[in-house]
Amino acid sequence: MNPFIDTHCHLDSILAKLKLSAFSELRSRFFPPDFAGCITISCDPDSIEPALAFMEEPDVYGAFGIHPHDSKNYDAALAARITAALRHPKCVAYGEIGLDYHYDFSPREIQRDVFVRQIEFGISVKKPLIIHTREAEEDTFAVLKDNVPSDWPMHVHCFTSSPRLAEKLLAQFSRLMIGFTGIVTFKNGDEVRAAARLVPLDRMLVETDGPYLAPDPFRGQPAHPGHIPLIVNKLASIKERDPAEVGAALLANSRRLYGIQA
Repeated sequence: MNPFIDTHCHLDSILAKLKLSAFSELRSRFFPPDFAGCITISCDPDSIEPALAFMEEPDVYGAFGIHPHDSKNYDAALAARITAALRHPKCVAYGEIGLDYHYDFSPREIQRDVFVRQIEFGISVKKPLIIHTREAEEDTFAVLKDNVPSDWPMHVHCFTSSPRLAEKLLAQFSRLMIGFTGIVTFKNGDEVRAAARLVPLDRMLVETDGPYLAPDPFRGQPAHPGHIPLIVNKLASIKERDPAEVGAALLANSRRLYGIQA
């Protein structure tokens, strides 16, 4: 197995789910020796400080933004806390940000307004954007098309939308990459596998979104970066390519988008 980077996980939630007290214990118990790094995501007010603490670990990087679920809580004070976190030298992106119409925990109009405001801020600080979209394909594409330069680096994470949206995003944004999780191993993941087949290998990222979406045969358990090799192997099968080749390409993509030298 090649060295690998989990490009999207939530370490604070992973440790809580596994009832662990330290990242070092998570790493020693659950990660294979090929682990080269992960990006822990802070996307709500309570996860900012924990993410900053995890980033003191040598192989942990971070990203900060406000998830659409918490859009209703986005205000000047919260924006100031995120701005301070973005100054950390190991902060590699702004996000995750976007639209989620599945639960509507925040009103859709507020979600769209906060999405645009965070896009503008992320661009102003010259960070790649991490995009969350769920059951909001048309609005997500419209907001991105209207507000993001076509050559801006982006990661549409945990892709669960249609292959058609993947095609539109790839055509519109030359540096956009699409992230795939353990869903590619699920029995009901046919549409996500169809998207993975059409996304070129050099436009693809691998992630766990841990603690959610653990791949088979661990489905239902907390996901963590140690599961990445299982997802890489499934993507290789979908692409009908050698797993070592796919793993090397995904690692190169992670480094290129995020500037990580792990």
